[in-house]
Amino acid sequence: MRLYDQNIWGNYKADNCIANRNDLIAGLIDKYAPDVCCFQECNPDSSRKGERAIQKLISEHYREACPAVAHRNYTPVFYRPDRVKMIDEGYFLFEGFNDRNSKSATWTVMEERLTGKRFAVLSVHFWWKWESQADEQQRHENARRVAEFCSTLSAKHPIPVLIAGDLNSGINAHQGDATYHEMLRLGMRDVRDLAKESTDSFTAHAYPILNADGIYVDGGQPIKTLDYVFTYGDITVDAKKFAVLTEQNALDSSDHCPLIFDFEII
Repeated sequence: MRLYDQNIWGNYKADNCIANRNDLIAGLIDKYAPDVCCFQECNPDSSRKGERAIQKLISEHYREACPAVAHRNYTPVFYRPDRVKMIDEGYFLFEGFNDRNSKSATWTVMEERLTGKRFAVLSVHFWWKWESQADEQQRHENARRVAEFCSTLSAKHPIPVLIAGDLNSGINAHQGDATYHEMLRLGMRDVRDLAKESTDSFTAHAYPILNADGIYVDGGQPIKTLDYVFTYGDITVDAKKFAVLTEQNALDSSDHCPLIFDFEII
């Protein structure tokens, strides 16, 4: 199984904010052919809008979980119905600070069609400001809500749970690492440390530039890590590979690099 995760930079109002970026993202998904895609900042007023809407560009192979909330869901999960079968699904907003009601979680329980083995996936986006202790506390509340939900989900479905998304918290102290360590304290494990093949690359960088021709260029190399994939629960997965995509198309597609996680259900 392969999971793709990316904050696709949809939370701003400029008319040309998407330009070619959805096409770049769709091209990456076509190239790497994940079984499951998790997005953050999949804004209904930008990323999901128009003929180049991201869900349209990948619709040949991918179906969206929780379609009833697609019009307001910034953290969707897309999956390949030819490879996995949907068993259960849902969506919830995080309480507290929540600009645009964009900080949320979409969850799925899926079954591999080839093996019949099941696993769960959550796409999450935590509070983003770093201006006060209240902002850090909000991220801690987001982490606790995820842990509580995973505990409840695991009781109903005793299967591996993967949590993917933008925590707005870094591994290193100068990036505001408290929320990251709260996730570990609450029982989640960073697949970067579990995978047999992994990378130490950062995941977030400066915004690519919209040039005079209306295309995004010059996305720089990542300088901090805000994006993660975690596992939760006693039932583990065989973590094969964790990668951060830093090819130029990926850097031009957003201010967050895509993450790839290859795994096998034990």
